[in-house]
Amino acid sequence: MLNGVPIGTVCPFAGRIHPVTGEKNNIFGSSSGCSSQNAQPGTLNPDIPLLYPEALGWMLCDGRYLDKDVYSELFAVLGTLYGSNNNMFRIPDYRGLFMRGVDAGSGVDPEAAQRISPEGNGTSSGIGSLQWDALQEHQHNYDAVDLAATAGSGNAGAQTSFRKPTSSPNSPALVSAYETRPKNIAVNYIIKYR
Repeated sequence: MLNGVPIGTVCPFAGRIHPVTGEKNNIFGSSSGCSSQNAQPGTLNPDIPLLYPEALGWMLCDGRYLDKDVYSELFAVLGTLYGSNNNMFRIPDYRGLFMRGVDAGSGVDPEAAQRISPEGNGTSSGIGSLQWDALQEHQHNYDAVDLAATAGSGNAGAQTSFRKPTSSPNSPALVSAYETRPKNIAVNYIIKYR
């Protein structure tokens, strides 16, 4: 621990960080509609400095692999939760995602048992578990007009109006029927490694 901040602490950072990997976050696979887009060089404001947080003991949560021996303190916290390869372990990749607290038996997360494991294979409801994007099922009422013609002399007609609900959504892209995502803001998530 350095300055009272435990190793493995993740926090949002509102400044610009020099990217390390630039690789896509593909933990959800191609069918989710999720993809990361790296900023093009011409889109960055040159007046805002890029920070290299590693000199301060922090690194971008970008899913890179680290040597278990070189980063032994961080490995002691994360282990192989986010993946491993030979003597390497993977740090979390939070680019393009926002955080959700672990349900831990509180019953607040209605689909906790359906979360995806951190490596993307199988299910897990604990730390690092992933959740697909979703839109809660809903219905809308709309005013329908029913026109009727009557027989008789002159111009005669009748009109009635009534409220009619739409049918339930029937979209194969719908993943969850329990919640809708909130508005959000982009930040960099950084992790304390020393």
